[in-house]
Amino acid sequence: MKVSYNWLKKYIHTDKTPAEIAESLTSIGLEVEDIQDYSSIPYSLEGLVIGKVEEVWQHPGADRLRLTKVDIGKGELLQIVCGAPNVAAGQKVVVATEGAKLHSTGGEPFVIKKSKIRGEASEGMICAEDEIGIGTDHSGIIILPEDTQVGIQFSDYLHIYEDTVIDVSLTPNRSDAASHIGIARDLAAAWRTKLHYPVTKSFDFKETKELVEIQIKDNSACPRYAGLVIKNIEVKESPQWMQDVLKAIGLSPINNIVDCTNYAMYELGQPIHAFDLAKIKGNKIIVRRAEKGEALTTLDKVERKLDGTELLICNAEKPMALAGVFGGLDSGISKETASIFIESAYFSPVDIRRTSRRHQLFTDASFRYERGTDPNLPITAARRVAELILETAGGEVIGPEYDVYPHHIKPNTIKLDYDFLSKVTGTQIPHFEVREILEALGCHIALEMDDHIIVEVPTYKTDVTRPIDLVEEILRIYSLDKIGFSSLVKSAIQVNHLYTKESIVKKLSSYLTANGFYEAYHLSMGKKSDNLHHSEDVNIINPLSADLEWLRDNMLLPGLKSVLYNLNRKQQDIKFFEWGNTYHQSGGKYWQQSHLSLFITGLQNGENWNDKGKKADYFYLKSIGTNILKSCGIKNIEEEISTDETLEYGIELKSGNKTLGIIGKVKNTVLKKADVDKDVFYADFYMDEVLSLLTHKPFNLKPLSKFPKVERNLSLMLPSHLSYKEIKEAVKKEIGGMNDVALANISIFDVYQGEQVKQGMKSYSVRLELESISKTMEDKVIDKLMQKVISSLGENFKAEIRQ
Repeated sequence: MKVSYNWLKKYIHTDKTPAEIAESLTSIGLEVEDIQDYSSIPYSLEGLVIGKVEEVWQHPGADRLRLTKVDIGKGELLQIVCGAPNVAAGQKVVVATEGAKLHSTGGEPFVIKKSKIRGEASEGMICAEDEIGIGTDHSGIIILPEDTQVGIQFSDYLHIYEDTVIDVSLTPNRSDAASHIGIARDLAAAWRTKLHYPVTKSFDFKETKELVEIQIKDNSACPRYAGLVIKNIEVKESPQWMQDVLKAIGLSPINNIVDCTNYAMYELGQPIHAFDLAKIKGNKIIVRRAEKGEALTTLDKVERKLDGTELLICNAEKPMALAGVFGGLDSGISKETASIFIESAYFSPVDIRRTSRRHQLFTDASFRYERGTDPNLPITAARRVAELILETAGGEVIGPEYDVYPHHIKPNTIKLDYDFLSKVTGTQIPHFEVREILEALGCHIALEMDDHIIVEVPTYKTDVTRPIDLVEEILRIYSLDKIGFSSLVKSAIQVNHLYTKESIVKKLSSYLTANGFYEAYHLSMGKKSDNLHHSEDVNIINPLSADLEWLRDNMLLPGLKSVLYNLNRKQQDIKFFEWGNTYHQSGGKYWQQSHLSLFITGLQNGENWNDKGKKADYFYLKSIGTNILKSCGIKNIEEEISTDETLEYGIELKSGNKTLGIIGKVKNTVLKKADVDKDVFYADFYMDEVLSLLTHKPFNLKPLSKFPKVERNLSLMLPSHLSYKEIKEAVKKEIGGMNDVALANISIFDVYQGEQVKQGMKSYSVRLELESISKTMEDKVIDKLMQKVISSLGENFKAEIRQ
């Protein structure tokens, strides 16, 4: 919410700077996102002065130009060439002198220089509105009143409003701070100073006449509906002071009636709506649910089909507004409006939130209503708006005050034990200061005992319902900075030999970041068009927007969008990972799955002066992925060719009958859907399956061999249908039966198929690393072992040793 510094100081008198106020707000839980200086004219008007046109004559070289002599109070007259059709002698005008920098409306800034125009000297410029950025009119020059003083700066003549705007980020529970009074109330409590409320009194009605009948047909959705009637108003522009403060906080002035309702809402936090009294057919205001299929054209000229869940404000014939969200076009204020009904109500936050989401209408009113407004403020707010309208639009208030409030909403009463407060805060806050803070925030101490107090919480504090909420209120005003730290820190070191999800996330995240990966976060919500697996959609009942209507069923497409975002910003070497969930349903049953997904494209580790870099590829990502599972203590990882429809090629990683993840190159059709035009390699680990293998598996350590390893290479001719996996498993099985020798590693370093190899065959070059824990291996033992491996491969796979 944007807060005007000038406006705020009406309610809390202070000499503190905006920066100091922002620091105080942040310390009491109202985070300040930004501080911006505001000016009604956001650039310098230096060099613009008031002048008087003394002479005008035709330019000898151009029919549409004229020469002028202009007095700017410096003694000598300036000769200025002017093309405006309305220039005449005796006028008071705005003159841009040499060196002035002009900011034209919708154009680029330009500097005034002495020049010759069609052969005649021009020593400045007589300005139109759009040429100096104060309007859009270019039909002629600005003509000022005759009594305007010559020679003064134009900036001194203009009314320029200057302010500082503090942008406060409100959390959803702080509806009480969604106004200038709410912000000032918190500051007054923090500074222990007085809060100055705007004085609002009840009216002494000169005339009392029931002009409107109010009927509430759903008291749960509308517990209170209040209002006033004002007759004989004049709809026109708001006074300049009101326009200035509204513009400063980002609102566009519309007319004096609408501006007064907006002013009161930002002052008090209570949304207000004004209806044209003449358009309330049958003189009835009916608050009811919509009928399914009913339609309402709102102020934005959009016809909205209603589904029967919305709360409406209706007259005797048809709907006039979506309650608490948006007004209707047919009941709005126009220049012809002479009498109005001011609506000031309390609506159920749940109903307003549902309607707002359903129709994607997010207004200042719905922002406040859906977070919870004060049910005991409406009549006060209606009086405040009426005062402002009488001041700016004239008219008279016709009684009575309308206030339908069948079930009064009382303040919450909470018992707060001082021991509980001390236990939670870790300090002893003096009892008198606790009471002082609570009373400054508007609470009433109903009962005070030695060990506890009974607190009545005002109805504008909708989030304070429990003792712990009171503690939070006290602590944020008391200041966390006053909570000391013990000089003695006690801690117990715990060693957990079992894997947990938290430990795995921490361990793998550290491993990946150490290898140059960055962590990414994506929303779990998206468009239905992001469904990659043709699974049943998991739809969101009340979507925030059309782009957030569905819970994702895959990690790939959101990740590719981030890849595209980085590529578009010249980041060509991308490596990132994401922890997240996907959501699924089948036959009405829902479940979610945890994932760790990896994305790489470009170079593995960038390039530098002595290394041009190596391209990231499937094998690089496979090594990362395999290490992830190994670092979790998973052994016996098996590989199978993946049939995943999103991959051009890849593998599945399995352990027993569990599929732990996939690794591969993303299909071009999927890349095209995400508008990515580079190869992307992707890994997706199903963490629920991974974690299920780790529940009771501690670390197992084994000693390193003290004896040297021995390498042996085998060059084999094999049938082309055989896979490396089959060869690897056969070798491991053969050597695994030896007592003194172990297979430390097996790898393939060359594959060949071509003219020199028989048809249907291929050549493999395999490297074996052998080791022994107990002794140095002898050549005769190794040769015997290798012969045994060769014989086994020949018998089982018809393998031949290539010479």
